[in-house]
Amino acid sequence: MTIDQAALGSAVEAVVAAARDDDPAALYRAVMPPAGGDTPPGEAARWFGSLLVHLALTAATASKLERGCSREAVSGWIGEVLGPPPTPALLRAEDPGRIDHVEAVDAAAGHSRCREYAVDLIRLGLAEPDAAPDERGVDAHCTVTNDKKARIIVMAMLGRLAA
Repeated sequence: MTIDQAALGSAVEAVVAAARDDDPAALYRAVMPPAGGDTPPGEAARWFGSLLVHLALTAATASKLERGCSREAVSGWIGEVLGPPPTPALLRAEDPGRIDHVEAVDAAAGHSRCREYAVDLIRLGLAEPDAAPDERGVDAHCTVTNDKKARIIVMAMLGRLAA
């Protein structure tokens, strides 16, 4: 499958708009491959992987951070834009009757992992042209591309960062 670059560009714009508007339904529509649910799994994985890279590059450009900057600099910028990661107490307070402590702790840990994936992916976009790719970024790309839940969370984060 050759990925249609125009469709990919439109998807990046749609993800950024959906993330900026905090519209989960639009976000899910935006990340779908052009053929939707009829896309074979291998092609869908390539689509998601390419979209993830383009979102990371767009967020890296929006960051105005210097090439080769530290993980701490990228993490600090993400914290400035997205605010602090949710704590278990904040998550539980959203719906204490439905969310128990263990679920809140797991959700907070999952969010923190996704934020770290976003840091690593953006750092790939900020790497010096002659530098070897950071293995953490490569690992983050593989993990996020293959994990449906992490994929949508990280793409939403990258969309908000690119806005």
